[in-house]
Amino acid sequence: MIDQVLLAAVLAAPLLGAIASLAGRSDRVRYVLVLPICLVTLSLALTLIARVLANGPVSGFGNWLYLDDLDAVVLLVVVVVSTMSGAYSIAYFRSDAQGHVLRPGELRKYFGLFHLFTLTMVLATVSGNLILLWTGVTATTFAAAPLVDFYGSHEPLEAAWKFLVLAVAGELIALLGFLLLYESGIGSLGSSYNFSIPIMEQAGPHLEASLGAIGFLMVLVGFGAKAGLAPMHTWLPDAHSQAPAPVCAMLSGAELNCAMLAIVRVLSLVTPANRAGAVGLHEALLAFGLLSMVVGVVFLISQRNFKRLLAYSSVEQMGVIAAGFGIGAPVAALGALLQMITHSLAKSLMFFNSGNLLLRFRTTTIAEVRQVIRIAPASAILIIAGALAIAGAPPFGLFVSEFTIIRGALINHAWAVAGGMAAILLVAFLALMEPFNRMVFGEGKEMSSHPRSELGFLVLAPGYILLAAVLVLGLWIPGPLHSLLVGASQVVQR
Repeated sequence: MIDQVLLAAVLAAPLLGAIASLAGRSDRVRYVLVLPICLVTLSLALTLIARVLANGPVSGFGNWLYLDDLDAVVLLVVVVVSTMSGAYSIAYFRSDAQGHVLRPGELRKYFGLFHLFTLTMVLATVSGNLILLWTGVTATTFAAAPLVDFYGSHEPLEAAWKFLVLAVAGELIALLGFLLLYESGIGSLGSSYNFSIPIMEQAGPHLEASLGAIGFLMVLVGFGAKAGLAPMHTWLPDAHSQAPAPVCAMLSGAELNCAMLAIVRVLSLVTPANRAGAVGLHEALLAFGLLSMVVGVVFLISQRNFKRLLAYSSVEQMGVIAAGFGIGAPVAALGALLQMITHSLAKSLMFFNSGNLLLRFRTTTIAEVRQVIRIAPASAILIIAGALAIAGAPPFGLFVSEFTIIRGALINHAWAVAGGMAAILLVAFLALMEPFNRMVFGEGKEMSSHPRSELGFLVLAPGYILLAAVLVLGLWIPGPLHSLLVGASQVVQR
């Protein structure tokens, strides 16, 4: 009973936040509510995760809601990123440096949709039925698209429509894949077969292998568009370059992982029926992962806009995660799960940094930002340390997760994959560090007119908290988190 109450409550908290934000008349109330709502959601999620660690999967409402170790990893990412984005949103929109003049009703729209966006992502992680999982991932699109168009000019509107069209097209392909999964079980399991995840886990070895494999490939292509995998990634740079910084953190740090969760969940369900390897399911995921890494790095090299730079970094990093799961080794899967967490924290930090740069310099053009170390030293520390973190430098968490994935490839004797990934990651490191180094330390005569002026503590605090978290995960993984990651990797490798 307690599990059912907690599962309902973790959905109810952001729903109530959305209702209060949309119905309320005062922007002050919206500012006051956002962080408590996020913290309540975070607390409920952590309680659920603790129960999963102690007792195994929890479920409620006839398995319509369900949480196991794999779901719990993504739920942890969603609630942490949402909480930090909520805190940053308050400081960002109330900053004296905010260049956008907020029109009446804009904050009602923003915070209402912010909580709805969180709700849809939480729903995706606690879904105990594949149709509900599809519904949750699809609903994230409709909650996020108006946030991409928050500023209301031509470019954000175009980016929002591109996101909506490509994401919905991918989701329809994924729905066809789910229907094939259903058909793959009807022949052997009859009318008792349904889309409940616990039942599908039991039925996995009895699914019709070829239909199940085709269904997975359609889910991979369809939800691969939402996960930012190349070549279905083209909405991502536009959306990330136009949305407000906290929305970018939510998109890149949380939503992409919800789509990846759906892909990996289906992979774990259909793999037992494909033990003979007639269709290379892991190989397909690995191929998309490596392609995304290459595409991401190629576009990293040529970027002139630091928000688009971070967007292509997300394409590359989601490729790393997909490759980790595609390698098919337990160690690599564990590394991919850790990469989900470390990338989300580091990328959220860097999008907060992009917001700080926009507040201070009123531009997203790399060439127009110089001498941040002189103008805003506290921001400069966050930028250069965050760039090192997202580029995978030690001692930050991404170095550990990427090293673990490559180690998994070596254990699996995939020497070419390990060498190729290492080479791509090295190029990505250089492509990321060079522009941020220029912005922080580079000379520029046009910067002489900028007085030394640091942003407020509340604007910088969420970034420093995330930086500390990414650093800690590079030095030490807490026991409960390690247990969660091991349990999740066992679900993936079942």
